[in-house]
Amino acid sequence: MGQRFTAGDQKYEFLGSLGDGAVGLVRKARNLATDRIVAVKVLAPDPKYIDLAAFDDVEQRFKREGIRGAHLRHENLVQIIAYEDNQSGSCFESRGVKNPFIVMEYVQGRTLESLIRKIGSSSVPTTTYVTEQTLFFASCISEALCYLHDRKIIHRDVKPANIFLSFRSTPSLVKLGDFGVTKWGDFLATAASGTLTVTRQQGLGTLKYMSPEQAVRPKDITVRSDMFSLGITLFELFTGQILQSPHHVFEIMSARLAIA
Repeated sequence: MGQRFTAGDQKYEFLGSLGDGAVGLVRKARNLATDRIVAVKVLAPDPKYIDLAAFDDVEQRFKREGIRGAHLRHENLVQIIAYEDNQSGSCFESRGVKNPFIVMEYVQGRTLESLIRKIGSSSVPTTTYVTEQTLFFASCISEALCYLHDRKIIHRDVKPANIFLSFRSTPSLVKLGDFGVTKWGDFLATAASGTLTVTRQQGLGTLKYMSPEQAVRPKDITVRSDMFSLGITLFELFTGQILQSPHHVFEIMSARLAIA
């Protein structure tokens, strides 16, 4: 907290942590000129989860996400404000942080994943949650994906944890964020062999939403892979249940290991 840095000709100050993942740290920051609160994703692959041999590829995809995302504008996409290579820590007054980072819109609220868990634990006896609100969420997510697909961009990581909701406005804000920076092949062999619990460890929950072809042949995927992930996301949204798919996950891991 308190570290100051520059991104896109704007000065910011770190405020605190928003979360850590397999490939990076997410921190809250404040624009010193406007007081706007933003989220900052700092590239920091965790060697507990990511194979060291994949670090360079992960960095290149992170850079591509930042540069490409800064040119995208859609009301249902988390806006990327700036990307910085941060060579030798040049963006920081203290020079203490030398990792590349992305400054993005901060959506104050909750993720779709947390909402699904909440409605799923409701005492109301029902098997579906097809309501005006859930249909609105589904429409917004689909509009964001159509925007990307029209521009020949595949998101690669559509899942409830990457969909952000804010109820501070009417209608509610629905934002799709976090383009996929990692591929399943980036993870350590211990993760692929099941030593880590794929549905609970940071960064590994992606596999359940990943299409089989994305896990096995990530370079050959099309927009259909995003549609597969969207389908599972909408199933969970409309049922209020986190889809349990151990067979699906096991089959994908087995196929991945067979061609490694």
